Amino acid sequence: MPDIPDAFCSHKSSGRTRLKIPSKKGNAAYFMALKDELSKCSCIEKIEANPLTGSALFIHSGDFKAVAEKAEANNIFRLKKFEANSTDLQRTISATFKGINNHIKSTTGGGLDMGTLAFLFLAGAGIYQIVRGNVAAPAWYTAFWYALNIFLKARPDKDSY
Repeated sequence: MPDIPDAFCSHKSSGRTRLKIPSKKGNAAYFMALKDELSKCSCIEKIEANPLTGSALFIHSGDFKAVAEKAEANNIFRLKKFEANSTDLQRTISATFKGINNHIKSTTGGGLDMGTLAFLFLAGAGIYQIVRGNVAAPAWYTAFWYALNIFLKARPDKDSY
């Protein structure tokens, strides 16, 4: 069985998926073959490959999983879930917040989590700034912006690889 390089999703949005293929960085022939083969997929509109960075941007319609399955079947790449290396401090902080989040979920019967509470707190802070008359100050706007970002990133239906 040939050695299939691992690919990692570095960015995904509707109709756009960017993959990093670290083991093929600098290999122009590999990325040309990737473009040639995967451009044949009916859901692919465009592929931009960059051998210097070891990445490929796929502009597509529909689910990218079909492209990933074709790539693996043709020994082009195998889509892997990215697992970042983390330090002991990062793991400790992450475990602490996961514990707090689990406690909030169990206390509220699953009705709230840490992301929802952060959203509510920041939205409330924004309203408080407006009520105090700080409309020109960026504090209320910043609080709303952070609240919205937390809310959008904490969606349970959000896809991830």
